[in-house]
Amino acid sequence: MYQYLLSFLMFMVVSVGLSAQTYRAPLRSDAWSAEGNAPAFVQHLGTTAMHLGGADPSATGGNMVSLKDYTFRNGTIEYDIAFEETTRFTSIHFRRADAKNSEHFYLRAFWAGHPRINTAIQYSAILNGVNIWDLSDGYQSAAPLRKTGWNHVKLVVKDQQLLAYVNDMESPALYVPEMDGDWSEGAIAFDGNAYVANLEIRPGDAGTLVGSKGMDPTHNDARYLRSWEVTTPQSLPTGTELTTEDLPTSATTFSPIQAEHHGIVNLSRRFGPTPRGERRVVWLRKTITSDRDQLRQLDFGFSDEVYVFVNQQPLYVDKNLYNSPMMKAPRGRASIENVRIPLPLQKGENEILVGLTNFFFGWGLVARLDDTEGLDY
Repeated sequence: MYQYLLSFLMFMVVSVGLSAQTYRAPLRSDAWSAEGNAPAFVQHLGTTAMHLGGADPSATGGNMVSLKDYTFRNGTIEYDIAFEETTRFTSIHFRRADAKNSEHFYLRAFWAGHPRINTAIQYSAILNGVNIWDLSDGYQSAAPLRKTGWNHVKLVVKDQQLLAYVNDMESPALYVPEMDGDWSEGAIAFDGNAYVANLEIRPGDAGTLVGSKGMDPTHNDARYLRSWEVTTPQSLPTGTELTTEDLPTSATTFSPIQAEHHGIVNLSRRFGPTPRGERRVVWLRKTITSDRDQLRQLDFGFSDEVYVFVNQQPLYVDKNLYNSPMMKAPRGRASIENVRIPLPLQKGENEILVGLTNFFFGWGLVARLDDTEGLDY
């Protein structure tokens, strides 16, 4: 009997401890702070909800609402969200360090009712004030979003990993093995025009996630060009095109930069946002040594405009401008799928110079050779 009572009491202590960890966020005005439009607390679809309203339904970040006095590190976040007819994007920010840095998961409401569209949901970090969604093509997925009624979202966060469930709580809609934020904790916030209800947080509940981060899917592929050198950004007036006269000289200063997950060279992390209305350019340099003259193919992704020179000779010029006739598949994101270009290499050392511009969201490139036989880099 004594053993039974002891076991029962231990069970009750553990159960109470676990349930006490669940934080149910209050949906009232004194629990939230607004950066932009203040939320309203209303009854919606039969439950108490926080109504986020934005002057521009297509914008994100313009009506941020943050949960006061709560710091999130690892654990599970669950909430319900309902769209309005005008909702285009709605986001949750977590580990929000400040207005310029947060982890960021969002729903594209205009894909509700289209469960096979691979851009219905996305994770992207806000880094130094830049939403790097167009460098994060690998962190998009399909989801069974509902146009009407509530959508249930569950985020499971452990160190650099994220699992996102949308309506289907059995199979994750998105897995992110390595999030981009280089901070470990911060606030929880929402934006977009929508209704939020039933926000619950279970700190420390990492579900099935183990380890600090998952495997980069490109880790085993030696064809990626990961080590580059880069100049500091310079202003480049709109309409100006780069030519051989603009190539770096022996006096130009370069510094090393390494590709991150998915082989992306993330210039937004290094250089932050390009001021609105301006255009900047850097030069990236890579040396490839070949044991013979040969023609290779280069799978190449970039954002926003690119000028490629090999051994001081122009090779390729292109633009990847979102929502324009010149955007590359997949829909203007920087992706290894953007283009394939021929890369003529001579015996010995070959200098690859890439002029890369930015004036719109993320800034970066990714490059992968079709074959590495006879090459050193």
